Amino acid sequence: MEKVQQPYKDEIDKEEYIVRKKLPKRLPKRKNDVYVTRRTDFKAQLARCQKMLDSDCHVIYIHGLGAATNRAVNLALQLKERSLGTIDVAVNTSTVELVDDLEPQVDHLEPQTQIRNNSAIHIKVFRPMPSIDGVAGPKTTGLGTVDNAAPLNGAKTDS
Repeated sequence: MEKVQQPYKDEIDKEEYIVRKKLPKRLPKRKNDVYVTRRTDFKAQLARCQKMLDSDCHVIYIHGLGAATNRAVNLALQLKERSLGTIDVAVNTSTVELVDDLEPQVDHLEPQTQIRNNSAIHIKVFRPMPSIDGVAGPKTTGLGTVDNAAPLNGAKTDS
């Protein structure tokens, strides 16, 4: 299969190819990971996240891709608003490479793949560590680490 980088959808002749969008590669799913899409029921995800935060889960990670980034942000903000100041958020954005299969509709063409980039958002929703005797607890340092804690997904840090 030949790889093709095509920057614009308009360049693909819809009479010659059908575009099959593949699912993006996901990080390993932990019990506290929530993947938001445009199709998921917002109220159900809000209730699920709230239930996790109300139980033993002190940190959840909300992930959104492309058009679902607004829903992911809205979900995190709704959780923060409902918490009455007991929840904080840390946001990280990234670019995800997606691969689409181009299936030919004409006999003389070869199957191809198309690589495109899409924006993603990763939101850490957590309960901050309470201060003890006026001394603040460990500070958060971005999305995946807290001082003196192991980073997420085996990532290396500069410490």
